[in-house]
Amino acid sequence: MGVGCGTGASTEDEVASNATDVVARLLDDCDAFLFDCDGTLYHAGTLLPHVAESVKFLRDLGKKLFFVTNTSSRSREQLCAKLQGMGVPCEVHECVPSCVFTADYVKRMHPTAERVYVVGGQGVVDELVKVGISSSGGPEEDTKKFDEADFKRLAEEIGRERYDGVVVGWDTGLTYYKITKSSLVFQRHPGAFFYATNDDGADRVGDWMLPGNGPLLKGLEAACAACAPARVGKDKPFGTEAVVLGKPNPDYARLIAEWNGIDLSRAVMVGDRLDTDILMGKLAGMKSLFVLTGVDGLAQMSEKQIYPDFVLPRVGCLWSDRPQQQPSRL
Repeated sequence: MGVGCGTGASTEDEVASNATDVVARLLDDCDAFLFDCDGTLYHAGTLLPHVAESVKFLRDLGKKLFFVTNTSSRSREQLCAKLQGMGVPCEVHECVPSCVFTADYVKRMHPTAERVYVVGGQGVVDELVKVGISSSGGPEEDTKKFDEADFKRLAEEIGRERYDGVVVGWDTGLTYYKITKSSLVFQRHPGAFFYATNDDGADRVGDWMLPGNGPLLKGLEAACAACAPARVGKDKPFGTEAVVLGKPNPDYARLIAEWNGIDLSRAVMVGDRLDTDILMGKLAGMKSLFVLTGVDGLAQMSEKQIYPDFVLPRVGCLWSDRPQQQPSRL
């Protein structure tokens, strides 16, 4: 936590003055960079300064790069397309949104699972299909409504169909219909598992905070407890609270390392949230780089008692504050 690494800096000006030294250390110590996306690389559809140049710079040095976001509404392919559309050079296999980890984890833990109910975006639906799990729900139900007669029919229909569990991701089309249907799955299928891609409270978009999956998940958990009280007190994932699978779960990083031959002790997690990005890096035995473009600031380090290995004003500093003498290509 020395000032030379940026973590001892108490002001943003001090962080900026240390940037070149921090970048030099990162380039020497790290072979792989795992980047959070929202608040770290971009705000909504706006790329932050010098992100594309930084990614290209690291790639030219032979660093392995991955894009690791708790936002689950996009599949690998959709996240890759978003990044490429903003000018960030990347490949599909480098994009690992939380729905990828969630699908893999669910299949590993429940190898006989065939069908689930999804509250979330198309990314969750698509990644579950890749591991052999079909679903109902998702964006196809964004406009569905019902009355009392429909509710009785829906309850009977869910009872006849197979549901192994419920998987929840960030859902901008969340409706009362979806909350009700998830509660019926738990009532009609008492052994159904319950997972969530993340429980982030909010993400920064410009000057404002956008509610994340966490507030949505609380409503679904409350409905489960109220409507399926037999689950109260049972262990996750068969109780009334979901098992949360995104950052800071260290298995997320370990899976990326397993798939790509990464030594996590020579990897760094880059992000704007201390209790998700930075904490996952620490739990997984990685180094951590905290950037000041998103949810948390310097004051939150002492408040949350989570201290990164490195701090930079922004990801773009990896390019704009690069040392004049570059380390040789790996």
